[in-house]
Amino acid sequence: MNPALTPAQLSFLRSRAHPLEPTVQLGKAGVSEGFLRVLEDALKRNELIKLRLGRRVEVDLKEVAAKVKSHLVHKVGRIVVLYRPFAEPQIVLPAPEA
Repeated sequence: MNPALTPAQLSFLRSRAHPLEPTVQLGKAGVSEGFLRVLEDALKRNELIKLRLGRRVEVDLKEVAAKVKSHLVHKVGRIVVLYRPFAEPQIVLPAPEA
């Protein structure tokens, strides 16, 4: 996984994620192998995805992001944004500030 994202990069990704609809849902079964496969497939198709958490789901989002080698960009309510750049990124992030 790439180094940590800067606040400016996180802000940029949040703005790019705003119009997206959640593509994956984490339900009461929790973080299972099946869920991780679906999440992995979603990240293979898109660099930036939204994930919806079920009402009574308690999960360590940083751990989930680490399992699929992605960055936890944002969480608001039950919506989570994950980012994992492609080998040749389609989303060009702002340069880190020196």
